[in-house]
Amino acid sequence: MRIGDILYFSPKYTFSALQWDNKDCLIAAFRDRVEGFYLNPAEELNHRKYTFASGVMCVTTIDFLARIETCMNNARNRNEKWLKDNIEEFKGRDPSKHSQSLASRFYDEFRNGLVHEGRIKNAGQFSYNFGELVKVEESAMIVNPGFLLKAIKGSFERFIDKVKSDDSAFRSLKCALLRDFRKEVEL
Repeated sequence: MRIGDILYFSPKYTFSALQWDNKDCLIAAFRDRVEGFYLNPAEELNHRKYTFASGVMCVTTIDFLARIETCMNNARNRNEKWLKDNIEEFKGRDPSKHSQSLASRFYDEFRNGLVHEGRIKNAGQFSYNFGELVKVEESAMIVNPGFLLKAIKGSFERFIDKVKSDDSAFRSLKCALLRDFRKEVEL
């Protein structure tokens, strides 16, 4: 995000002020980015009952966290891995397509549909009308963005705890951020 001549890593931290070797500062900046650009806007959209927009923010958050946390190059593989590793409801098999997981279906119909086509494919829906995070009804996948956001937030907190306590995990976070933001850091 650029305001005037200043390039921001997060709402509070500029790229030029990032302290790459200061663990606490870099984790704080990363938290500010994820909360300020992704989680808080998704929460506001949920609060206003903007179902579709909140779902889009959740999908974008998953995409970003999967890229940072897994360090995998293949988008499908990293998203499916992240979903299975972090959100229990996506570990299961798709009841209407037994050959694939719910994570795989979510990636294809929700993530790819939204990112590439601006829609959810195969009659998939975001809805607050169900008391489950994910449901397959009449062969359509339905995802509750409120529950999805709650699961993402829980996963994010676990990741933050891990990078705080595990030096290897912190180095991996730092490397992933430098990889993805090299151009911004060099400016």
